[in-house]
Amino acid sequence: MGAYIVKPNQPGHGAHIANAAYMVDAGWRGSGVGRQLGEHSLLIAKDAGYHGMQYNMVVSSNKGAVHLWQSLGFDIIGTVPGGFHHAGEGYVDAYIMFKKL
Repeated sequence: MGAYIVKPNQPGHGAHIANAAYMVDAGWRGSGVGRQLGEHSLLIAKDAGYHGMQYNMVVSSNKGAVHLWQSLGFDIIGTVPGGFHHAGEGYVDAYIMFKKL
């Protein structure tokens, strides 16, 4: 169905902020698996002692992902103009998103 990994966003002095990566099988997309993975990863990160979670690249044209993370309390704290080269849309912005845990 899906999987995720939680790890420090940066080694050393930035290791108190988590980063995560997710994947959901194409056949399960839109079924709530991504939300369940996101919610669970936030609990795991908090239990592991992280102070926050940061996503370094959320593609702005991925409206589903942007909506999901915002609904889970993440804020867009930065934008990299043209930071992602999308196969069909060309260069699109990439967001940096953060949530305090």
